[in-house]
Amino acid sequence: MKIYELTKKFMERVQTLHHLLPILPEEELYIRFECDAETLIFAISKTGVHLVQEADERKILTIRGSKEALVSLLKGELKLQQQLRLKELVVSGSFRHMLLLESLLHLAKPYRYAS
Repeated sequence: MKIYELTKKFMERVQTLHHLLPILPEEELYIRFECDAETLIFAISKTGVHLVQEADERKILTIRGSKEALVSLLKGELKLQQQLRLKELVVSGSFRHMLLLESLLHLAKPYRYAS
């Protein structure tokens, strides 16, 4: 599955899960995922979540890694901190922004219900 498709699903979940609104930033925070030849940037704030072409470098959090590592992160299989410890991902940007993204990824995680 492509990073773009998983990111779109994550963005849709963040927008539909109203309990996340209190922790979303007032001003846009930019998240950039980089793997192999794919780069994707999206903005997240209380006003919504959307893809962007460029971002304010002072407000960007960049996550680099293999496609497999990013897929695992976006699917909720491994947490961001776990992948950092395993050296599967590299993060640059504000520590506060990284913690916010980790919280959002966890709270917007796609859950599978046993039937």
